[in-house]
This record gives sequence, structure tokens and C-alpha cells, in this order.
Amino acid sequence: IFDLTDVEPANVTVRVSEMAEMMAMLHCIAEPGHHLELSRELKAIDAEISAQLRRTMRSFSPLWARFRFRALMPLNSRASQGFDSELASVAALPLEAFVQMSVQAIIGGRSDRTLDIMNDSSDRADFIEICRTRSEEREELGARLARDPELFRQVLTAFLRTFHDTCFHSRWESGSARLKASEVEVQRRLAGGSASMVLASLTPGAHFFPQTSQVAYDKLQNAFVNGSGRKFVLVPSNLTKPHVVVKYDDEYAGYEIPIIVQFPISDMGTVNRSIHEIQNQMAVLADSARLELCRHLVNEYCTTSDLSRRLGIGAPQVSRHLRKLREA
Repeated sequence: IFDLTDVEPANVTVRVSEMAEMMAMLHCIAEPGHHLELSRELKAIDAEISAQLRRTMRSFSPLWARFRFRALMPLNSRASQGFDSELASVAALPLEAFVQMSVQAIIGGRSDRTLDIMNDSSDRADFIEICRTRSEEREELGARLARDPELFRQVLTAFLRTFHDTCFHSRWESGSARLKASEVEVQRRLAGGSASMVLASLTPGAHFFPQTSQVAYDKLQNAFVNGSGRKFVLVPSNLTKPHVVVKYDDEYAGYEIPIIVQFPISDMGTVNRSIHEIQNQMAVLADSARLELCRHLVNEYCTTSDLSRRLGIGAPQVSRHLRKLREA
């Protein structure tokens, strides 16, 4: 939940980010089950990259598989920058801030306390243990970070450059026009309305509470964030659906950064369904015969007579059930 009481449109920037979009692509590769509509594209990318690049990509995948790596999101609220500038910003980020961002991403979420793995051996051991409980690959990546943070960053930035040049940049060239068009559209909305209404319009999973100037996003985490005095950067994406990525941490090692909302442009303007509509749809599916019809239809085309034979009920009854499903 964002409290936007004192947030003016001037504090909200819309920014296309090639680096953030590339991380969205890396997330899709790491979590293909979330993005089945991209399966053909992901297979094409896999065929384009070398075995060595694929191994390196997999070793770093905890950075974007679950809890997106903050360092690969816009680190300031200035106008859009090219990939080279964004990569240079990652390389120039104070090492303490880079390590804090890496720790969160490798763990896959926020820890109960800040872990100073650079200076505290006890924190370092706790970090490795937390990683170990998550997975072997997180434990291995966490150990690499703890052993030599600067070398970790150098290897990571080298991978990002190679992946970008090998297969991402050409895709960015073909898809960035849609992102820039959505950037212009959201800027237009900001010029003519409130910041809270604009943030609520980005996804049907958002809820606007005008009495309190609050916007809530449906996420698998709970947080209340006061936006007063903060900068917001809205980042359009072709690839994040069904996710809305929210990064709200105030600062890392004294390095102040903006709040990020990366949203799928395919959801812009989509109206959230009412509770009444959802209840009606669930009620229709509560009938066991209709649920069984859906099981058959989800994987292949079936005629009414096929369904009648499979379910052991008359064709007129099948037709009535199908009509109710269509109406819902």
C-alpha cells in the first residue's frame, strides 16, 4: 500500500529502461512456467547463446528468478538512459549498496535485519546459512558474493554486456517503440491528473482509495510505504505480465534511490473485475459436470457429442452447461 497524500505528479517520472526490460527477459528465462506465451521466444534465445553463456546465466539466475535485483532497475529519477549508461551506473554503485541489493536478491526477499556480510563474519555466516536453506544454487551464489564482492560485480556486468549484445539488443530494437509510446501516454496522464490515480491506472491489480489517497497493489508480500518526500519511477514493460514489480526500499548504505513500479503495458487501462462478477464465475464452476467439461476443453477441441460420450450425460444437458459457461 502506498500513501500518496503528499506526492505530486512532479515527483513521478515515467522512464523506459533497457536494463530493466532485459532483467524481465532473464526472469522469463529463469521462470518459464510464469510466461508460457513466450515459450517460442525463449527457445529461440536458448538456441542463440553459447553453452558457457547459458551456464553463467543459470548461475546468476537467483538475482532475478524470484526477487528482482534492485541494481538492474533505474537507480535515479532522471530521464531515460541508454544501456551503456545503465550498466555504468551498476559498475559505479557504491560497493556497500551493491552488496546489500545482492544479498536481498540472492536470499529471495527481505531479511529480518540488515546483513553486513562485508564486515561482520557472523552476518556472513548467517547469510550463507539462509541461502543454503533456500537452494544449492543460492548457497553457491551467496558464497561467491561473500568471498569477493567486487569480482562478483565484474563477472556479473560482463555477463550482462554479453547477453545484451548477443541476443537482447536486437529484440529491444524491435519492441522499444511500444514502450516509448506507453511512456508518452502515462506522462500525458500525469500532466492532467493526480499521482495516485495514475499509479492505480497501471494495472487491474491496483486499488485506489480516494478518501486516503492510497493505492494498493495485489502482491505476495505486505508493506505500507509513505511516499512523502520520495521519487517514483514508473517503468513500462512488454515482458513482466502477469507481474507488477514494486521496489520501495528507502536507501542502501546511504545511497538514496527512487521507488520503482514496473508494469506490463498490456494491462494499461484494463478494468478490474468486480467481486460480484468473480463470485458468479466461481458459482458456475462449482458444478462438478461443468468443471469436468473445462478439464476436457482446456487441452483440445471437443464436439458436443464427444463431451456427451466422455461425461456420460445427454447432449442437450451438455449444451445447457456450455451455455452457462459461455455466459459467465
